[in-house]
Amino acid sequence: MLHKKNLLWLALVMAGSAQAQGDQRLSDLQVTANRLPQSQSDVLASTTVIDRDDIERSQAGSIIDLLQGRAGLEIAQNGPPGTLSSLFMRGTESDHSLVLVDGVRINSATSGGASLEMLPLEAIERIEIVRGPRAAAYGADAIGGVIQVFTRRGTASGTQGGLKASTGSDSTQRQSAWVATGDDDTRLNASLFHRDGDGFNATQADDSGERDGFEREGAQLGLSHRINDDVEVSVNALRQNFEGEYDNCGFGYSPGCEDMQTKGYLQSFSGQLDVQLQPDWQMLITAGHFDEQREERDEGTRTTLSESHRNEAGIQHRFTRDNGIDVIGVDYRQDKIDYQDEVGGNSYEKDSRENYGLYGMMQRTYGAHELSGSLRYDDDSLFGDKTTGSLGYAYQLSTSQRIGISYSTAYKAPSLQELYGPESWGANPNLKAEESKNIEAFWAFDQGPWRSRVTVFQNRIDNLITTVGQYPHSIYRNVDEARIRGVELSGGWQAGGLVLSASLTHQNPEDRQTGERLQRRARTFGRLDADYALADWSFGATLRAAGDRRDTDFVTYGDTTTAGYGVVDLRTSWQVTSMVELSAKVENAFDKEYQLVDGYNTQDRYLEGGVTLRF
Repeated sequence: MLHKKNLLWLALVMAGSAQAQGDQRLSDLQVTANRLPQSQSDVLASTTVIDRDDIERSQAGSIIDLLQGRAGLEIAQNGPPGTLSSLFMRGTESDHSLVLVDGVRINSATSGGASLEMLPLEAIERIEIVRGPRAAAYGADAIGGVIQVFTRRGTASGTQGGLKASTGSDSTQRQSAWVATGDDDTRLNASLFHRDGDGFNATQADDSGERDGFEREGAQLGLSHRINDDVEVSVNALRQNFEGEYDNCGFGYSPGCEDMQTKGYLQSFSGQLDVQLQPDWQMLITAGHFDEQREERDEGTRTTLSESHRNEAGIQHRFTRDNGIDVIGVDYRQDKIDYQDEVGGNSYEKDSRENYGLYGMMQRTYGAHELSGSLRYDDDSLFGDKTTGSLGYAYQLSTSQRIGISYSTAYKAPSLQELYGPESWGANPNLKAEESKNIEAFWAFDQGPWRSRVTVFQNRIDNLITTVGQYPHSIYRNVDEARIRGVELSGGWQAGGLVLSASLTHQNPEDRQTGERLQRRARTFGRLDADYALADWSFGATLRAAGDRRDTDFVTYGDTTTAGYGVVDLRTSWQVTSMVELSAKVENAFDKEYQLVDGYNTQDRYLEGGVTLRF
């Protein structure tokens, strides 16, 4: 225990004294916080940007490994790669965070959560994380924050590409290819990727010794064209097929463990027309589509088939002022599900919904003072309308220091499963929306190669939806209240080939009805990344650590606690020539036994080596 605390305090010291990621970071733009391009230093919200260089340097095996432990982010997973994951942002519920791919929502229309485990790192160019409620910009679901994934794209003229192959423990194989070509006006990019492996035994209750394997394959395509100096159009597409195995132990089937299989796909399509109507007036027209299919099989026989479908469209106008910007927009979203239950015969009473949203935002700078505000109105066809807003203020203490405070409201609309799912699952058409009121304050430092940020926050969530009673007589009700207080520290430093970045979150996610901590959320967790480049070599390490978490016992379904953990990953690479790179990594280098979810195993020591060819 003392060792774990020391690891977390080390992350705290690094976050407090080491900042930013080099000079090139200072001009980085992000678009997720307010749905328009802004420098990170101009955004009042707490943000993190992970670009392609960060992804490749980390050698992360999945987006879950890449995000785990970053400021405000906890992720639980039920076993090997590809099994179900749950994202807890700033201590909120797993369906309280909005996840976008190229601007398109990928949260499930049934459960409300997003399948992060299905997003392939090989197809990702950039990830933007915005912590704190953003409902005034996006509408429902963004109580904890927003994560937006941007797929691969080329930026330079000419042709670039690459091939990568690697092999690792548990018979794991990876292959990927990427190419981008074009000129100053037209760019085309595409990528292919495949991964498979034997995995490991998902649950501790399964004593058969069998492994739960997985396979993933997919493609990504992007095209952009500048018609003239004032008009540009772009389209992006992503498809990932998946197949995996998991264990069902003593729940709804038999006292033993059943060998289950899941297969399906996730795909998204997006398009954008960008028109400069006047020097100070820009219009964006967007459209998107999302599908997710999951087929569950028991010993080869299909039990359920679930599909989520979503169509989106929007128009946004941006007006640039001498000291700021104004934004107004309208968007539309249609969700539909298809569900087949071959065993229980369950069905949904209603299987579709629509939402119309109207929003506006303003941002002004008056000398050292900055003011921002936003307001949004949503009308949902199933549960009614909701108005949300935010207001923020920042003051520039000096050229390198800034302080600020903000207040925002948000809501989470009940999912189709909670409203009109099978009666035996507890569906309740009278559910209200979960509502949030958040206040936070920050201090930020930004100078040369240094950057750091400290944010304190409090988020009160009312009308939390929870299950009352025991299956099959349970029902969803609005009964709980939560109050989440916390502090985030994040920062980095880069000089002389050494790159350091760190984050630490301390929080108290409390159920106000019982006074207990919310399940699967640690009070303290953090992450430390260190990389050093020396000539043609690079060496790196990552520490991910978290305190204990409340959970539900896998066997008795009573309350239990999963222990805290600290996991170290090591990596190295060698640039053999300008075109050839060799890489190797060791995940969980000290073979730590730990759990993210009670009763489910995690990866033991894992080794992998690979080669990359670039042209």
